[in-house]
Amino acid sequence: MSRRLLAILTVVVLPLALLLAAARGDATPATVPSFAALGSPSMPFVPHQGFINSTWFCPGVPIGGTGLSGSVTVANPSDGPLTGQFTVFNDIADTEPVEQRFEVPSRDTLSLDPASLQPAGSYLSVMVEITGGGGLVEQQANHPDGSAVSPCSNSTSSAWYFADNYTLNDSREDLVITNPFPDDAIIDVSFASNDGERTPPQLEGVPVAGHSVYVVDEKFLAKDEAVLAVSIVASRGRVVAGRAQQYLGERQGYSMSLGSPAGSAGWWFADGENDGSNYERYSIYNPSDQEAVVQPVFLGVTSDTFNNDIEPITIAPHQVASLSISDVPELPTGRHGAQFSSLTGTPIVVERAITRRAGDGFATTASGPVWEAMVDAMTEAWGRRPSCTAAGYAIPVVKALADGVPQATIILFGACDQFADIHGPNERVLLDELEKAVLAEAVFFAELSERWRQAVHER
Repeated sequence: MSRRLLAILTVVVLPLALLLAAARGDATPATVPSFAALGSPSMPFVPHQGFINSTWFCPGVPIGGTGLSGSVTVANPSDGPLTGQFTVFNDIADTEPVEQRFEVPSRDTLSLDPASLQPAGSYLSVMVEITGGGGLVEQQANHPDGSAVSPCSNSTSSAWYFADNYTLNDSREDLVITNPFPDDAIIDVSFASNDGERTPPQLEGVPVAGHSVYVVDEKFLAKDEAVLAVSIVASRGRVVAGRAQQYLGERQGYSMSLGSPAGSAGWWFADGENDGSNYERYSIYNPSDQEAVVQPVFLGVTSDTFNNDIEPITIAPHQVASLSISDVPELPTGRHGAQFSSLTGTPIVVERAITRRAGDGFATTASGPVWEAMVDAMTEAWGRRPSCTAAGYAIPVVKALADGVPQATIILFGACDQFADIHGPNERVLLDELEKAVLAEAVFFAELSERWRQAVHER
């Protein structure tokens, strides 16, 4: 055998020997490459891990009519500034989303009126991207019948559920679906009552264009239902779903709520109340294909006659049931919490509605020269126009003053911020807020004096 042939055989055999040796060795399983997987959707929460950025999706606010408006608020609990971007979508076809950068100072909040960026449409939805994560986001929807604050979602989802929908007495309901992604989504909308589920043909395979808001036509919704659940399932894509309700009849008011992106075997509710006159109802929806047996328990109550001996509630697949506190014998008066546990482990969705009597209440009127002077004074003190929300911090004082001097217009000034923890063990007042409140009060008297002199001059 020639030396050249021997060299060739050596070169060929050596790689084969290496391959055989590798094959005979202990093989380490190969890692299969994969793209990042999205976690299971959940109810909104404040993330604590480090992120490149975090995204919040708000369910939508109404615009385009008298008394219709809304805002999105970003809170920054950190010691440094928070930066990001607002993206506003509307429900007009072929409309491009509008973007705006923002910065929130440390331990402060920033509010956006979406209509200031996109004034067209009947509903606007906002996506909030925060660079580096951190912060939290919520929205407020304003309607002539009331204002509703709702959390924004940490994620989109292929399914959304609403357990408590009310269409009695011509009450109005809008299902607001947002697709924040460039590709179209396809959704199916189903309704469930205590006698079964139905899906109108017009709400099967509904396309939701990319970067848009879709409002389900109210004429397709079930009417005259006191107990009704809604399921929105995307066969393609992921969306965000909100529900706007204008209550008429035995319920009065307005709400705008984010849906539940998934069922759970356990639900908890704080701050319920049995005062002998209010109406508190829990709607329990089983969106699954399995029967659910649900055990209600009321928490934080003490009584010699009440022992939480409540019969479990059996809910058939794709049906909804309700439980009112009037159905719970011997439930003590006062505050309580509530827990609903699926004994079968079947995921359920639970919502609570509390209707309180409005008699003997007190309401303010957001108009007139005194109101306008106060708004101008606060704008000068804080450097931006104040937003309005309904709250009950000083109602006992205001009502007493109103009863004593019914012809007077009453304005109270105070210092408070988002992290003041009012009535808590760590209650605080920021000196900067107190300074601005004092300045606003001083400017208020100047503004009111000027308006009074103009009114006298005109007379």
